Amino acid sequence: MNPQRAKASDGPTAGCPTDMKTMKRVHGLLLAILTGVITTGCVAASDDATAGNDAPSSVETAAEELKANALTKKQASTVLKLVDDICGDSWCEGDHNFHFDQIECTRPCGKTAGTCRLAFRIFPYDSDLQSGPTYKRTCKTGGFSAFSSLVETAQNGYQSLNWDFYDALSACISQLESELPPI
Repeated sequence: MNPQRAKASDGPTAGCPTDMKTMKRVHGLLLAILTGVITTGCVAASDDATAGNDAPSSVETAAEELKANALTKKQASTVLKLVDDICGDSWCEGDHNFHFDQIECTRPCGKTAGTCRLAFRIFPYDSDLQSGPTYKRTCKTGGFSAFSSLVETAQNGYQSLNWDFYDALSACISQLESELPPI
């Protein structure tokens, strides 16, 4: 063994990487471990922060971004289509039109129920998404987390929105629409 090498490894920095390549590998490994812990464990949503915290920390923000949608892309697409289909018979009969952009759901974790967030845009009938005005809104519906809690599938394959989910969306959308500036 090289005596200088042994001497350098006997000090307070023994076992610490000294070259940039090794440091990058260690950093990457630590990042992978942290990402694995965050994505497999329960993560509180950033709006569930405790009193006194005005803004989420960067760790909370990163954890929020890493959470996986409990819905597959196909399931999310199906839910968005069903919401849009029922819109014509409910919310969309008023003064506004709607464009449903995204739905994301989180699975229940411990005592925290699952939640789905529907992102959409509201705009007056005499305008469009490009000319506006367009109002971006989000409905957060608690107690829903999986495709089966959002969509009912009949034995013949026919799919429709779960009535509890429809009721929760109706209440949220009606409230948000009532808060818009008059047309």
